[in-house]
Formats: sequence, C-alpha cells, structure tokens
Amino acid sequence: MLKSFRVNNFKSLLNIEFKPSGSNLIIGPNNSGKTNLCSAINFLSLTSKMPLDMAIQQAVGETWNISNVYAKNDILEIELSCLLPHENYQIQFDYNLKILVNNNIGRQNLILKEEMLKASGSGLDQTILLENNNGRVRLFFDNRYPDIAPVEVSYPTDCTMLYRLYDIEAYQWASVFKKYLGSWGYFNFVPWILRSPNVYQGATLFPNGSNLNLVLYTLHNENPRLEKKIIEALELLEPKLDYFTFMSPKPDIIYYFIEDKYQNKFSAQSISDGTLRYLAMIYLIYSTACSEGSNQIKPLYIIEEPENGIYVGHLKSL
Repeated sequence: MLKSFRVNNFKSLLNIEFKPSGSNLIIGPNNSGKTNLCSAINFLSLTSKMPLDMAIQQAVGETWNISNVYAKNDILEIELSCLLPHENYQIQFDYNLKILVNNNIGRQNLILKEEMLKASGSGLDQTILLENNNGRVRLFFDNRYPDIAPVEVSYPTDCTMLYRLYDIEAYQWASVFKKYLGSWGYFNFVPWILRSPNVYQGATLFPNGSNLNLVLYTLHNENPRLEKKIIEALELLEPKLDYFTFMSPKPDIIYYFIEDKYQNKFSAQSISDGTLRYLAMIYLIYSTACSEGSNQIKPLYIIEEPENGIYVGHLKSL
C-alpha cells in the first residue's frame, strides 16, 4: 500500500505530502489543490506506462504550464514510499523523480533529470535497484544475483527508466514496483457516458465509465454472486431493485436495465445521474475487493468528486 506521496512544484502544489490510510476523502474549498493532487498521483502512475509528455497530456490535458508559475522553479519533484508483498516478504520501495519542466509550447516540455528506486526488507536496506541521471542509467539485479555488476546504459530523457523496464525475471523487485505503480487508476464518471450502449472492449472499468454496460453484462454472466452483492448495495438508493437485465441487438451494442420484483424495467436513461455514478463506484470497489487475495498487491484508485449527484447521507456507506 502507499505510505506517503510528496510532490513539489506541480501546478498549485508546493512541497505537499499526502499520507493515505485505507479509504480517504479529500475535501476543501474550490482551487485548494484537490484535483491537482489527484492529477499528480495519476501522472506518476502514467509515467510507468508511457513517455513523460504523453503522461502529462493524459493527466492534465496539456503539456505545458505544469510547474507553479509563482515559484520560479523549473524542477518538478515527486517522491513516494510504499509497502508491497512479494514472495512472503513485505518490501518497502522508495521512488524519487526530478523532472525539468520546459514551458515553451512546441518543444519537449518534460525532461527527466533524476530517477531512483530503492528497496528495504528481505535482507535489503535502502538498496538501490535503479538509478537514472540525465539518461545515464544503472540497473541493479536483486539479491538473487549478488555478484553480478549493475547494467549501465544510456537512454533519451523523454521517459523514465521504469517505463523502459521489460526484463521481469532479471529485475524482479523493480518490476513488482512498476506493476503496482501501473495498476493505479483515476476515475471521473460522466453520467451521459455511463448511459452509452456502445460496447468498448475492456476487462476493467474505464476511467470515464464508458464500458460500464460491458462490465455489468460480463458480471451478470460470469459472477452472479458478485452481481448480487452490487444489487444489494445499490438498494440503498433503489429499494425496489431486484435484477439487472440486458439487451444486445448487435455485437457492438448492449443496453442495460434495472428491474424490480414486478418485472418492471427501467433503462439507463431513466436512472438518475447520482444513481449511475453510485453504481459505477460500487462496481469498482466490490470487483477490486473480490478479485484479490490477502497477499496480492492492491491498486490505488482515485475517484474524482464522488459526491456529485449523491445525497451526502449515502457517502459514508459507500
């Protein structure tokens, strides 16, 4: 699990540290930095899956105006510490990034300056697994190969070395951290998209909920017990709910309905925005909890503005 996350010089955030525990609800006035904190966390996750400029574009919608305009500092810093299970051990990982932010439009805007990954536990004590200085990289094998010298390579500075790490067997612990970082999810459920009957292929729920119809349909056919739990949770908002039903007139279209005990059907168009968002969040929470064992790595999920359209009295139960 994530123990701490620190970010400096990202949008409005200057030297902000976040220490989550279990489920966390971040509240505050408008423009206090809530979304920027979530965007910074999402950006870090995306850097393990794509180049820096693509990651920042996906996280905030643009590749410039990233650093704090009042700080007069062109270095973005991100640090995190997490504790992850691996082979019956608990390993603490500490990861640090320093990125040069170039705010000129039309040029490479994010340039990697420093990157370091350390591990502690199972005989390790702040042992370096990965070190990257301006594209000059050293990769260290884990303690199964204590006599092998680190690999030294040079790479362009448009992405992290973690993104380029492919040899899972040789760099097993670094790969565990990469997998965890890449498993994070940022969700901002949009009601009109949640209602879409179009089929978008994906085994897990997309960030905007565009494949809610497909994941519910799959759940209905493959895991009726989990579907029952979701229905029971949704009964807080829809007490007469008894069943989910589906209609698929062609392969790329799935309509979903809620049905009461009298077999009255209500389409997604008839369901309120808040109930749809509540359903998407229930699915996300239950499907994650039920698909993982106690010793498996659990992802970090961020849900933007979970209260939208939902009576405040229902948030605690959610």
